[in-house]
Amino acid sequence: MTATFMIQLRRIAALTALTALAACSADRLNVPSFNDPAVGPSDRPLLQNLASGMLAEQRGGMAGLVSNVGIFGRESYNYTGSEPRNVTLFLLTFPLDNSGFTNGQWDPRFRNIRNALTFIQTVDGAGFLTDGEKNAARGFANTLRALDLFYVIATRDTLGAPTAVDIQTNAAQPFVNRDSVYRYISATLDVANQQLQAAGAAAFPFTLTTGFAGFNTPATFRQFNRALAARMQVYRGSLGCGATCFTAALAALGESFINSAAGADLRRGVYHVYSTASGDALNGLNNAVSPDILAHPSIRPDAQLQANGQPDARVAAKIRTITPARNAPGTGLGIPTDVAFSLYPDQTTPIPIIRNEELILLRAEANIGLGNFATALTDLNFVRQAAGSLPPIPALANADAAVTALLYERRYSLLFEGHRWFDVRRYRRIPSLPLDLPTHFRVSVMPVPQAECVFRASLEAGLRGPGC
Repeated sequence: MTATFMIQLRRIAALTALTALAACSADRLNVPSFNDPAVGPSDRPLLQNLASGMLAEQRGGMAGLVSNVGIFGRESYNYTGSEPRNVTLFLLTFPLDNSGFTNGQWDPRFRNIRNALTFIQTVDGAGFLTDGEKNAARGFANTLRALDLFYVIATRDTLGAPTAVDIQTNAAQPFVNRDSVYRYISATLDVANQQLQAAGAAAFPFTLTTGFAGFNTPATFRQFNRALAARMQVYRGSLGCGATCFTAALAALGESFINSAAGADLRRGVYHVYSTASGDALNGLNNAVSPDILAHPSIRPDAQLQANGQPDARVAAKIRTITPARNAPGTGLGIPTDVAFSLYPDQTTPIPIIRNEELILLRAEANIGLGNFATALTDLNFVRQAAGSLPPIPALANADAAVTALLYERRYSLLFEGHRWFDVRRYRRIPSLPLDLPTHFRVSVMPVPQAECVFRASLEAGLRGPGC
């Protein structure tokens, strides 16, 4: 399958062009010749570069994802003075323009899915690997493949997406609906889980970045896999699957790294890491790297108060006041804001993929979906007290009140990590997002890129892109 004609690159070139971006300088190795992609009897350096390339490609889209969905979810702005389209194309153009800016999270994600499938094909033919090492490598690649597809469907939602990828012929594959994509992601994560278990005592035949510290063996990486599986099941549960998926989410959480014991580290998890090393990347959400990314002013007044009258501790930890206030880069385009983010304080601050605080809130959400309000309340109160220093909620009156409480905790616990827009949409609360100006719009999906639409326009009806 081709997700766009841009994906029609040579198989190995697509895999290895990114190795210079390997997530940490300590993880990079010398690049071998890729003119002959055949894996020889001792080509572990090649395997390392392919694995590092997948991690780098996946990392490459994270700052854009968080910033873009932050604007849609009214968490952030991008007030670049020389580029008003960071406002006009996100908040003032409806439907969204599919020719750029708002069409991201597509080409690189599908390219990396192809990378993962080609990586698995390479591993299958690698005679220098043991069976355990092969299963470890397959489980790693399938987990990343599922995560990339999640970013595609989370941004496209009701438009659906292709799930099949033809790495031999690049033939276009049909779009399937949202539920089918999520079921495919869950199934892929389950296959990866089985492969990681089948690895036994074997180690990964490559080194992961420091963002996987504590999750860099097949057994511990499996906890990361199960954490992602729980996220998928909770999303599916909120989108119509209901009790079946919420129950599956609780089972997956039981095999993840969730920890709600007193003093548990809420930030423990898996991260994309950055460095100042030559050829590496900086965190694009850091205010020094991207000084025009600002916070939505509603974050402060919407925060609940601690017993001492101070706002939710997560506000003080994650945003800062700027003077003077910044305005949109054009008359009548946006409103001024005097707040910016401080949760990525350094150019090399990691960006979380998934962490313990989210897992506890996923468990609360699954229990809300199952009607276990008292159990859910325990987790909600744990997070709001540990992270926000807020007084506990005495009770959850009904399902609607429980979802409202959940979304508040998710908003401030996962602030500017790429979740809020997805969360309010999942619970049909897009209309609750503020309209800063009467000319602004709220949107529910990012469009299929124009290049993808053009590529598919001449194909049979079943292969054309939705919304094109």
